[in-house]
Amino acid sequence: MIDSTSAERRHPTILDVASQAGVSKSTVSNVVRGLPGVSESTRRRVRTAIDELGYRPNVLARQLVQRRTSILGVVVGDLANPFFAEMAKSVERHAAARGYTAMFCNTEGDSESELAGVETLLQHRVAGIVFLAFSGDPRTMQEVLHHQVPVVFVSCGAEWGDVVSVDDERGGRIGTMHLIDSGHRRVAYLSIPELEDESDRARWEGYRQAMKGAGAGAPMRISWSPPSDQARIDGSERTLLEVFAGRGRVTAVFASNDVAAIALQEFADRVGIRVPEDVSIVGFDDVPMAGLARIALTTVAQPRDELARLGIADVADRIERKVKGPPRTTLVDVSLVTRRSTAPLQADLA
Repeated sequence: MIDSTSAERRHPTILDVASQAGVSKSTVSNVVRGLPGVSESTRRRVRTAIDELGYRPNVLARQLVQRRTSILGVVVGDLANPFFAEMAKSVERHAAARGYTAMFCNTEGDSESELAGVETLLQHRVAGIVFLAFSGDPRTMQEVLHHQVPVVFVSCGAEWGDVVSVDDERGGRIGTMHLIDSGHRRVAYLSIPELEDESDRARWEGYRQAMKGAGAGAPMRISWSPPSDQARIDGSERTLLEVFAGRGRVTAVFASNDVAAIALQEFADRVGIRVPEDVSIVGFDDVPMAGLARIALTTVAQPRDELARLGIADVADRIERKVKGPPRTTLVDVSLVTRRSTAPLQADLA
């Protein structure tokens, strides 16, 4: 029997449990792991000893002996972005369902922070890494490949790992065509720095194709850092208000993500532009905030939970060697969610 005052001074070990239950260390281990070959009476005795002592298995020690952990590193662009926050929740839930614990690294879109975070994850011997955002920095790629850790890119992409993503280009076309079908011809594309370059390029290409295919006006690219009143319009520095004023002004905007779209709604409210009477706005992502009555944003929805589920399944299968071979790409469909931020073009704006 273990002295109670001694047990209070330290964490009980597997040897303490074995001594109290009157069995071997290997028998305790078999009971903890749920292995067969242990009689029911012995199993009950061991569980009673575990409960009385408050024993908790040292999972990390066992995993280090096995030379891998059950930790998944998750690289997030910016948890302040509601899309990433919701994706992180889904990833954590699906990781737990596969028996993995998520360890998060928030890079805030900075490549140096990304590299440092990935190095930290690798030092903790993560079993795999889920990238919810990737800067494209080759140093990060080299570090991960050197450690031969399975990776999956979810809602972003790179050629050196599995990818689970939506078809960003198609999403760009769908969002833009909704505006064109509503009678708008002077439609601008709006992006903000927080969006990954690859997603931005694909969504811009979808927008550009829709404009060209419909014979609408010339494509216009607005690069903006909210809440500034200035923006780069087709490469030239101008005030953002100019785009929405005077003859030939823009009557609709396809924003590269919901954060940009909602920031534009806020800007419009501040300068007296009415949404959707003066300008219609479409976003991309369908973050929870987009559905609020005050915002009511029309947007191209990414199925976040499905992306997370497929991404976790992908990297877990790689870790557990159920899948081998070159990187795979899985595309998930998008859908348009129509709300009150868009409306048919008014006759006086045509």
